[in-house]
Amino acid sequence: MLAIGDLWQNGQLHTSPGYQTEAFKALTVTPDSAAIVKAGLPLEEHYLLPWSHHPWHRGHTNSYCVAVALDKQRRLLIPCVELIRFYFGSSSVFLQRLFTGPLEPEKFWTQQKFNTSTRHLHLALAKGLSGLSAPDIGRIAQSKSAMRSATGIYASCLRAIAENRPIYPYTSFPFQGTTDLVASGRWLPFGEQENATFLVYRLRSCSHPFPFRSLSYATGNRKTATASAEKSATDSRPVVSANSKQSKTAVAETDPGVDAAHRTKSISTKHRFPDLVRKSIWRKKEEEMPPVEVFRRKAGGTLQQVGLGESDHHADTPSLDVLQQDDIDLATQLPLLPRFVQQGIRILNNGGPKEIVRRVVPPAGSNHPIFCLPVVVDDDGVINEDHLFTEEDGHTRQRRGCFVELDLELAYVGYLVILEGHEPTEPAGVRYAAKLEIASLL
Repeated sequence: MLAIGDLWQNGQLHTSPGYQTEAFKALTVTPDSAAIVKAGLPLEEHYLLPWSHHPWHRGHTNSYCVAVALDKQRRLLIPCVELIRFYFGSSSVFLQRLFTGPLEPEKFWTQQKFNTSTRHLHLALAKGLSGLSAPDIGRIAQSKSAMRSATGIYASCLRAIAENRPIYPYTSFPFQGTTDLVASGRWLPFGEQENATFLVYRLRSCSHPFPFRSLSYATGNRKTATASAEKSATDSRPVVSANSKQSKTAVAETDPGVDAAHRTKSISTKHRFPDLVRKSIWRKKEEEMPPVEVFRRKAGGTLQQVGLGESDHHADTPSLDVLQQDDIDLATQLPLLPRFVQQGIRILNNGGPKEIVRRVVPPAGSNHPIFCLPVVVDDDGVINEDHLFTEEDGHTRQRRGCFVELDLELAYVGYLVILEGHEPTEPAGVRYAAKLEIASLL
């Protein structure tokens, strides 16, 4: 909530000036180009932050900054506290754990699984952490540079305590490589050279890619439900201005009580990391599984047969009752459907002049649109693995499916089944003859 350059009055944010905003394209961040320096450090008898132009650090000349070399003997100077705020400030609980103890993985995640072929990362977040911190935690889990950067926060504080020095935390960038960096601040002279040092007040955007292609996460139990705040990190968040009349919260310089109710408060930010806008990030929710039927596949390849109507108890054929019921309205039910159904419908409808999928059709005898594929076993009791699905956390269960009704050309209506892990990939403009043939077999 507190950023360098903001102006506060009577406990309320008064204004957040834009100052000078600069975009640094193709900025190279390596151990040779970026170094940790003290704010009061003189170089060649000149100061990086001359008091005549920037006296605000006068009482904190031992605080740390990261200096990144630019062209023409210029440099970018970023206070370490701003690096911490920007790259690790997604939630205050996350920050607190970085500052108050060694970086032990169990404090941040209880499980992580990374698929090297799809580059999908699944995280089970530790109890108390918000899903908004999942991308930042995922970067720490998969990047040695990010792990080193996060570890340095507490280590630097502990070292200062041991040496009886004022505590000024320091850290580096959580990556190495090239990035486009947008920051607001001001240009300062260095000796006789004007506009030689750009002092960053606030980092705005960083384009360096995260070390995963997609991310799913599960959250631990919290004292209060925060699901509404735990949308995708790329989603728009609810805006609660610090100077809002509805905001009556005052931050006290005391530890929160363990028995007090946990609350959440969101502040408005634009996309810090453009890379996350292009990637899928979702929360893995525990969903109730529909009942699963068991079928025996005979030696000839045929499945066990079923008969319509009531059983008269004289045959071995199981009975089946086919029902007709109202369809589920797509517009109202889509947000409540599992992610694999939403993805499949989105792919089918993408790019067409109108929506191809008309509605979701639940199976006969069920009010729920999602069904599990049956357990099919052969005469030896071996289960058909095509009907199984492995989740991001490694758990294996029956694959799920969903029927949708398609609005096709020439007033034809077809039906398609969307299977979990087998979402349709054809663009919306293709003909659906093959799908109709498949649907007729269903």
